[in-house]
Amino acid sequence: MSEDGWGVVLLVMSAALSRGVANVRADMDEPNNSLMGMHGYCTQELVHLLILGSATSNVFDGNKDLDGTTTLKGISRKCRLGMLTLFEWYKYVEVGASLKSPSLPVWVVCSESHFTVLFAADKDSGARCMRDALPFDLCYYDELANMARGRRIKCGEQVREAEPDGHNIPPLECVIETRWPGVKVDWNGHDPIL
Repeated sequence: MSEDGWGVVLLVMSAALSRGVANVRADMDEPNNSLMGMHGYCTQELVHLLILGSATSNVFDGNKDLDGTTTLKGISRKCRLGMLTLFEWYKYVEVGASLKSPSLPVWVVCSESHFTVLFAADKDSGARCMRDALPFDLCYYDELANMARGRRIKCGEQVREAEPDGHNIPPLECVIETRWPGVKVDWNGHDPIL
């Protein structure tokens, strides 16, 4: 533990106890799951507990019946905060509309190894992005990229051209494309984060 205290541990304990341990277990597909995964990473259940208030295991809308005896639990209502993930761009998961189109224009972003945040840059951009009305500005913040402030990026109408094989597409652009297909991202003079 850090010399700075137990803040994260207390936050997780507070969230779990506020929901109730029995309810947290009932929210999960597998009631014996943990809120912490391998290597100290948080699980999808913990992310959902913190941003949605329930520890559901999946990012799709509703429940999915697998074989008549197994049900996978997804998101059951419209969310205040959303979530986007690079894993959808890779076609590993499908994020439902409840997380893609939250009440507020704020999304937790799951990249390959950590979480960041993407949000509307101002009230007008918030209204435009929620209506899918291009162009609009978003702010992106990534603590691990040592950002002093969030980066303002513009999402415009020009469709991104297909990249040649082996070309590095910034992962954030891939994530944004899962919510706004074909959108062109302008980094406003900053180097794209790869």
